[in-house]
Parts: sequence; C-alpha cells; structure tokens
Amino acid sequence: MRSLLSLSALILASSVAVAAPAHKGEQAHGAPFASRQTTTEKQATGVYDLSVLPVFTGNVVQFLPAPHGGIVGFVLDDGTQVFVSAAQAHTFAGLVKVGDKVDIRGLKGQVLPIMRAFSVTSPRGRTVQDSFIEMPLHSPEMIAGPDLVLHGEVWMPLYDVGGNLSGAVLKDHSVIYLSPREAARVASLLKPGQTLYAVGGGSSGELGIAIDAREIGPAVDKLVNITVGNVPPPGPAPGTPGYDIIPGADEH
Repeated sequence: MRSLLSLSALILASSVAVAAPAHKGEQAHGAPFASRQTTTEKQATGVYDLSVLPVFTGNVVQFLPAPHGGIVGFVLDDGTQVFVSAAQAHTFAGLVKVGDKVDIRGLKGQVLPIMRAFSVTSPRGRTVQDSFIEMPLHSPEMIAGPDLVLHGEVWMPLYDVGGNLSGAVLKDHSVIYLSPREAARVASLLKPGQTLYAVGGGSSGELGIAIDAREIGPAVDKLVNITVGNVPPPGPAPGTPGYDIIPGADEH
C-alpha cells in the first residue's frame, strides 16, 4: 500500500513539474494587457497618451472666468495665460485654487504668453485631464446678472486659445472680453497700463468677474460701442416688407 501511494505521489509531482513551465509561458504571452502595464500607464486616464507632452510648472495667480459662467483657464505668475477645455473647466473649482503650484502638460505658444493645457495636476496630487468631449460653458459657480461696469488699469491683453487678441485682464483681476475683430479695432486700449472703462453683460462669482463688453473706452465719457460676439449682419427692420423674407428662399 505504501508503494502504491509513493507511486501516485511521484506521478502527481511529475505532472505539476511538466505543467508549470507551460502555464508560465501562457502568462507571459497571453496575459491581459492591463496586467502588463507599467505603474505610470495604470495611473493614466483618458483616451490619449499625454506623457509625450512637455510639463510646465507655475503658480496660479488668478482664474480666467467666462462671461456666462465657469472659466476658460487661469494665469500663472509669469504672466502665461493657460487655457483649458470646457470639460476640464467644470472640475477646476474643487481641484485648484489661487496660489497653487501646478504641473501642466500641454503646448506653449511660440511667441505669445499662452498655453493650451491637456492635463493639470494640483499640489495635492489630483489631476484633471482633457476628455476631448464638448461640454457647455455654463457653470453654477458663477451667476449671470445685469450689466456690469468695470474700470481700472490694464494688467495684460487677453488672448484666446487660437492666439487672437480678445480683450484685457485688469489689475483687479476682472476680465473684459471682446470678439477678435473688435479687439483688433480697439487694440490701443488694451495695452498694459492703459486705463480702461467697459460696460457689458457678464457674471460675478467666487472665480472672478467677467463681461462681454458692449461699450469700452479710456474714460467714462469716451466710450465707444462694441459689437458683442459674432452677431448676424443687419437686415430689414421688423414690420417692413422684406422682414419676413428668408434670403435665398426664392432660389429653390
């Protein structure tokens, strides 16, 4: 009986010894991709690999609030304007605060002091990454209200993510937005040190004050009218014969 048990044990040990190398090889070649990822790869989120982008570091000195809620980005202590996507902007209120030193993966302007951020990491180790999903700009952090009047000294010209002049940031951190076309028309008013008055609809909240300027000038008695946004060209006045005619409708 003892001999029979010893023989069975020997056969079992031999089977395990033969099967083990095959199992190990199967793990090496057939294991799921996730089990072979590096720590960095496992920590990454989103669809795209952003590790190839350069990392820039700076301290946040102010947010760039949008006129109708939320933010479009923030300003670093060296004057760089950092732009984020609408999806990222929705999470910034609880992630980053003024004074934080942040790490940014993104692309920097060749000449202008601007940067497009694709991921931002707070000093507390939390990261927000661009999801590349379009989201509305409205945010509950800021509440739209009546027309606001802003005045003060220009700290820096404001640009958009495409590098177009689009307004000004005042030294009190309030932000004045104009369309690129109108900003080019009044560019002399948007230079650092220039005293500026502006009136327009906007919003005010914990993240800052911002308006879409409807009037702007160097003094309250020297304001000029500004076209807000990309409004359609003027057409026939209401009540006139041409008001109810849709351009091009008679061509079909």
